[in-house]
Amino acid sequence: MLRYVCLLAIATTTHPAMAQSDAEMKACIDRSNGVSTAMLDCGKVEIDKFDARLNAAYNTLMHREHGSERARLQREQRAWLKHHLQETKRLAADPNNGSAAFLDSQGFELDDLSARTAELEKRVQKNP
Repeated sequence: MLRYVCLLAIATTTHPAMAQSDAEMKACIDRSNGVSTAMLDCGKVEIDKFDARLNAAYNTLMHREHGSERARLQREQRAWLKHHLQETKRLAADPNNGSAAFLDSQGFELDDLSARTAELEKRVQKNP
């Protein structure tokens, strides 16, 4: 039940990039009745949404940038992705956390992805 509360807290965070998905995520978590696999399915839907938004923002920025700025953006994104994937994997493999490790990992993944999405979308809006 504690994991359910933790994932629900992540789902209803007031993170700017998450605002439009809060109600949908909360409703999905509520329907899961605390079943871990169902909660993971809810998180996967949100992750897919943010992944699409992140890719759209990144591609927009890559088309705008040239030369050293474009190379800098690529390095920055690769470094973020490397850390993102390593931490997600580390949390999922935590031997002390049992099956809840997947919920912790997904919670990190969703939060990290939404933060990066918000950052890139802000850059897109700043320099249209």
